[in-house]
Amino acid sequence: MRWIVGVFLFLISFSVQSQALRIITVVEPPASYLDSHGELTGFSVEVVQAIQRSLNDETKIEVMPEARAIYIARTEPNVLLFSFSRTEQREKEFYWIGQLVVKTSSAYTLSSNPVQIQTLDQLRKVKAIGVVRGDIREEWLLEQDFNNLHPSVNHQQNIQRLRSGRLDLIAYESQGIQHLLWEEGLQIDDIKAVYTLRTSEVYLLMSKSGTDQKLMQSWKLAAEKFRQSGQQQFIAEKWQLILKHYHTINTEARDGILHFE
Repeated sequence: MRWIVGVFLFLISFSVQSQALRIITVVEPPASYLDSHGELTGFSVEVVQAIQRSLNDETKIEVMPEARAIYIARTEPNVLLFSFSRTEQREKEFYWIGQLVVKTSSAYTLSSNPVQIQTLDQLRKVKAIGVVRGDIREEWLLEQDFNNLHPSVNHQQNIQRLRSGRLDLIAYESQGIQHLLWEEGLQIDDIKAVYTLRTSEVYLLMSKSGTDQKLMQSWKLAAEKFRQSGQQQFIAEKWQLILKHYHTINTEARDGILHFE
């Protein structure tokens, strides 16, 4: 009899643990990235950690590649994910907890490359465009019937392949490319944007299938309260100054949302 009770308690424990909250982000500087000490930092990270404190939540934030992160959020319950763009395709797949950033994505190349792109058709004729697997730019370009995409695990690989001549262009956003160049020891003048792809609203979101509704609502209400209180605006203005001073990245903080030029 004892072993039956033991198995029963184990199954209950396993079920509770399997339903526990997971918080996942990706390396997407300067919203979320690892600093020189390997510590997770960034504007979005600070906002999420502040909301965690308001909820007395001590869940450790996990960092992983985009493709794996979005897969987990699509297939597992109680997964909080940031910072990911809100799109028509994703609209019904997730709960949208709170907005964090507005960013513009473009196609970039080396400044020495004379290529000129004025239309999507011209962009489709480029030999090799670097994207990150599972990234919003890969999703969007695939939706536009691009078949010249060369996915990699992260943006660092893309910039290295661009420099070595294995890629003609890479798809990224303005704030990320500036931070990436800084990390790689390059200058902003080494890269140029040749075509604007799209503007995205970036969110803190939660998985849908099987997710605890009380958990979702507690995060949504906490995020709304945090933004309305002005605390998110305070963090946005702080990062506006950090990015301008240390990385020459221009942003605008409006109602707690960090807008990148």
